[in-house]
Amino acid sequence: MTRFGRFLRDESGTASIEFVFMFPIVFTIFTASFEASLYMVRHVMFERAVDIVVRDIRLGLMDGVTHSGLKRRICETGMMVGSIQTCVDSMSIWMQPIDTSNFAMVAPPSSCVDKSQPISTEEPPGSSFAYGAANEIMLMRICWKEEPMFPTTAVSVRMPVNAADGNYALVVTSVFVNEPG
Repeated sequence: MTRFGRFLRDESGTASIEFVFMFPIVFTIFTASFEASLYMVRHVMFERAVDIVVRDIRLGLMDGVTHSGLKRRICETGMMVGSIQTCVDSMSIWMQPIDTSNFAMVAPPSSCVDKSQPISTEEPPGSSFAYGAANEIMLMRICWKEEPMFPTTAVSVRMPVNAADGNYALVVTSVFVNEPG
């Protein structure tokens, strides 16, 4: 028997070959499920924080709060992952009253914060953020950008990842009526 024949009949090491084939598949499924569950938890916490803050706005408990103050309040209420300032910098808020005479609304922007651009500390123009008056129906869209824990698994769970900065967007939309004051 030749050396080559003995090499072909040798069965030692077959378990490691199975491991080499199966490990990437199992690890990809694990990281994708972990990332998807983290995405869902973040989204639920974000929605809860927005609901609490919208309730305070609706009841008139946040009169005179600025755009950046509103962002800070949402971040403090829901305490997203990371520091509060990082949360504030990763969030954009669009809020406008709905005209009830014909229910014509301006469509909220489909874009979110671009984290690759420098952060603007100035207040947004009135066309993108207005508190409205008493008894007005308000439409609010809040977008928060977050980094995936495992960036390569975003493709497998089909999360909406921005190609420019590699982050995914969590979007919450709320409609409420300002209570008479």
